Amino acid sequence: SRQPSLSQISVCFSLGVAAKVGQAPPLVPPQCGEAAEVALPCTRPRFAVRFRPIMEDLDTIQPLPLSRRIVNVDPQAQHFKSFKSLWKQKEATRVVDVSFRPVKPFKVAVVSGTKVALWQNGKGSSPELVANLSRFKDVTLCAAWRNDGKLMLAGETSGTCAVIEMQSNKVLRRFRDHGDAVTSAAFATADRSRAATGCRDGKLRIWDVVTSELLCVVEAHEDAIKTVQPGPGASDLWITAGSDSKIKLWDLALGGKAVASEGKVKKLEPLLVMEHGDPVEAGVVYPGGNLFVSAGGTQVKVWDMTNGSLVETLAEAHTKVVTRVALAKDATVLLTAGFDGFVKIWNAARYELLWSYKFSAPITAAAWRSDAKAFAIGMEDGSWQLRVWKSAAKEEEKAKVEAKPVGDDWKKRARVEGHLRGQDADPGSDDEIVVQEKKRARKSRDAKLDFFFKRFEYKKAIERIAKTRMSRLTVLGAFEELLQRGALQVALTEIGEELSLALLRWLRNSFKAVQPVQHPLLMEVLHTLLDFNKCLQPPCTEELMKEALYFEVQIARELNIQEVMLQTSGMLKAMTVMS
Repeated sequence: SRQPSLSQISVCFSLGVAAKVGQAPPLVPPQCGEAAEVALPCTRPRFAVRFRPIMEDLDTIQPLPLSRRIVNVDPQAQHFKSFKSLWKQKEATRVVDVSFRPVKPFKVAVVSGTKVALWQNGKGSSPELVANLSRFKDVTLCAAWRNDGKLMLAGETSGTCAVIEMQSNKVLRRFRDHGDAVTSAAFATADRSRAATGCRDGKLRIWDVVTSELLCVVEAHEDAIKTVQPGPGASDLWITAGSDSKIKLWDLALGGKAVASEGKVKKLEPLLVMEHGDPVEAGVVYPGGNLFVSAGGTQVKVWDMTNGSLVETLAEAHTKVVTRVALAKDATVLLTAGFDGFVKIWNAARYELLWSYKFSAPITAAAWRSDAKAFAIGMEDGSWQLRVWKSAAKEEEKAKVEAKPVGDDWKKRARVEGHLRGQDADPGSDDEIVVQEKKRARKSRDAKLDFFFKRFEYKKAIERIAKTRMSRLTVLGAFEELLQRGALQVALTEIGEELSLALLRWLRNSFKAVQPVQHPLLMEVLHTLLDFNKCLQPPCTEELMKEALYFEVQIARELNIQEVMLQTSGMLKAMTVMS
């Protein structure tokens, strides 16, 4: 074909429609006597080249490939990018708190209105409502699990705190005598029988979980206590933070610098006082209790609880008030949530921002699952979500499939393969015949006895043991449980002549029947029974005197045997030395 001359090419500037950079419009074959316009990709000024119809065929102009955007993402940040929403639920009122059970099976407690809802993974990873704990007289404000997952505390606006037994999902007892709403609660980590509650009146109260006894009251803050956390080490160390912007460390054993004491109300000087600068809304303590994170205003601060110094400040962590802070169990990542609708994940060692999640409403509650593979958040509008690491969700689903019992699918496959012959089938010549022995039916534990243990009614448990015929192993297990709980003395103190006589007779028979390895437990029960019952000091009836004399004779006989054994041991040692 002929090449066009310069006179045949005219360049006209287009002020109207022009091709975008990197694109080419489709070419339309020109008619006779018409011109063909080709828009060339360019920047300003935009122009088109007009060719005269001297070339019959024109090649289509292909757009240039766009360059790919390369983003370098930190591996730890990439991990949190893969957290996807697994559950989305809606409550009738604002969600004020969420809390995970510390041990498997993981359950999440959602506090909203006058109830605490318990959820767990159901079929196909769908949410399953385990229980609705609604036996509260007023609005619930907080929930706290014990580290073994067997008990939970739930604070109410009416000024009571319920102790809930999680196996039966029933309220065991209530801590009363609060002057105002219970805004925070926690179990002691070193001593499971102790718990603390913080109130809107600024007072810290310490309770005995077993007896519901109020041990002491401390005037801790001038305003509401927003968080109570166990301190470093002993069960008498507690960390409190409140709306007066103060963070305080208390030692209830030593009492700090005691100023005055009136009854159970203690006016103590705290060991440490830190100033956050804004009303503290939430707080969390690192494992070991040496570091404490406080959240209030738009800032998050990290404190050294050994000397009260400020370690780190996450200034302007959120654009609105930070409402929640949570720490993973391994203390590697920190979660903060605020009224700006953001949840942010921070590196707990370097305090660097790893990832952010944006939600549709202000965040009012947040918590990590103990395996750090999921977290839950609650919002102002009553909705809440569970976000799970994608790989963790797949692992849980796979574990559920593997744990399924053998069903019809296996039977169908076995029939095809020929392995399901039935018990009436004749054995083959190469089959080995195995005769299965019948298993002895296991005796179930006494339900009434378990009920008394769950309600910490130990004297009633002893009465049940003395008046009911139970297996010896069941009774030994009950005494072992009392010993582990530290309640053996409480259970056997001043139980009366009738029960004392019944237990002495049971002990007399048990020393003959049980193995020697269980004798120390029986001796512990006998010592406690003799030491804490006035009817045995001395025995006040003929039957009690008879039982006491029996034990005296048996002990004297045992001592004689021990004396002979010591003589024999000495002779054997002399013989071995001479040889």
